[in-house]
Amino acid sequence: MLKRCGRDGRRYVVGTIRTYAKDIRFGMEARGLLLKGMDIMSNAVSATLGPRGRNVLIERLMISPRITKDGITVANNVQLEDRRCNMGAQLLRQTTSKTNNDVGDGTTTATILARGMASQGLEVIRQCQVNVHALREGILEASRVVCEELQSMSQNVETIGEVEAVATIALNGDKRLSDMIGDAVLELGEAGVFLLKESKSLRDELKVQEGVTLPEGFVSPLFANQGNGNRVEYSNALLLATLAAIERLDDILPALELAKSMEQPLLIIANDISEEVVKALVLNQVRNYLRVCAVKAPSYGSEQRDQMQDLALAMGANLLENATRLAAVEGEDLGVVSEVIVDSSSTHLLHPRIHNEDQVHARVQHIGALMEEAVTDEEVDKLKERMGRLFGHLATIYVGGTNDLEVSEKKDRLNDALHAVHGAISDGIVPGGGTAYLRCIPALDALPRPDRSEHQIGRDIVRNALRLPCYTIARNAGVNADEVVRKVLEGSGSFGYDAAAREYCDLKERGIVDPTSSLRAAMSEAAGIASLLATTEVLITEEHISPKVPRNEVTKDLAGLIGM
Repeated sequence: MLKRCGRDGRRYVVGTIRTYAKDIRFGMEARGLLLKGMDIMSNAVSATLGPRGRNVLIERLMISPRITKDGITVANNVQLEDRRCNMGAQLLRQTTSKTNNDVGDGTTTATILARGMASQGLEVIRQCQVNVHALREGILEASRVVCEELQSMSQNVETIGEVEAVATIALNGDKRLSDMIGDAVLELGEAGVFLLKESKSLRDELKVQEGVTLPEGFVSPLFANQGNGNRVEYSNALLLATLAAIERLDDILPALELAKSMEQPLLIIANDISEEVVKALVLNQVRNYLRVCAVKAPSYGSEQRDQMQDLALAMGANLLENATRLAAVEGEDLGVVSEVIVDSSSTHLLHPRIHNEDQVHARVQHIGALMEEAVTDEEVDKLKERMGRLFGHLATIYVGGTNDLEVSEKKDRLNDALHAVHGAISDGIVPGGGTAYLRCIPALDALPRPDRSEHQIGRDIVRNALRLPCYTIARNAGVNADEVVRKVLEGSGSFGYDAAAREYCDLKERGIVDPTSSLRAAMSEAAGIASLLATTEVLITEEHISPKVPRNEVTKDLAGLIGM
């Protein structure tokens, strides 16, 4: 409480004026409101699925609207006026975001599966008294079985034609762009890294550059100097690579003085950087005293040491092992990089000025020997990534178009295609068009009957949801979706429906395939959100209340107190 004397000397007690109260809903009402929001979100996103999916036009203030067929872009732009329904939309957005972060593709499929499972689960709860925890266990168990079945039917990508087939599906049939991706993969190999940039011309172009990409971005967005404050770009930059934890600015003062005297920007990649040092570096950057950017070294322990040694070698720098070595840094310890691009999640280093070919070759041979001794596929993949960094190849696709709308829409599709290709190369491919999910139904039917009926109901919920991707693709193509699902179920293997040609065929022979990792991630995330909704009992949101306080001496004193 606040106390203040009035004009006549008396004391007034000024209480808190509440502008928000909590709106609390329970049981089926709460779950129904959440489902309503999920329905709206899913309807918007599912319209984009398949080769005949529809475009979505998104309003942007003060500039032209954005047109897209990218599921995650649509999901990120859905905001509902009703707070309670909006929480349901946010839950579904969480599914798409997680799927996008994990595999970069399959977000629309994840949305459709999650809504389908959630609506079935709530209908079961509405009709009868069930144990929601047993229901949740059934959903999660069935999703695991589906993921295992998808992996068992997965086939490795062995040809560039298969790579281009995966890209073509993600690009909605754009063969020219898929051929461009195929050419890039052929030149760079499995460990290749791709960037998307807007072209200054109308044409799409592919350029392959030397460089190294790290899966870590800047430690503060205040370092950004390009891209509306979300990207750092420097030319002819010095590179300081160290395994030391930088606790004080004095630790790197010699390196900063070198960069200042040489009038070159400085990129610092270190094991750790204290908040005090980050603030000081940002201050130097903001005041234009020194162009600098700080990035944390990727990974931990011995793996971090290996990656940092690879980086230093590829960039012509010396890896500084500790604080003592850092304090004694000299000009020859710093690498020189022609171009540095850093965003919130990655760091790209292009064209090292100093490159010791003999040392790099010896390092590549060493990694090759380690690959021969590796026991697991995971170890082999990590070593391949290290070798790719040492080779230092980076492909940039410059996206052209007649206007911003065309370029933006094309970049969305290319981004999906690149993620799909990486997923297909690493985890294999399965028949597309929703067929792979339909082929998982027999695996669920073969499971032994559980003791609890709710557990079986959970399995059936997932079983029914497996029909939805194929159904939605057919519906968006304007054909009888029920008939399409029935005919595909009657077939076997990669027999399915080509929505673009509106005919049945062997999908694999026609190049209609999906990355296994995308379908598995979509199923796993969708089951998690749907089972969470089934166990939700209370919904709490903020409800705005317009303050109604009479104009008297108390309110006048309060206004004076806060300077009004």
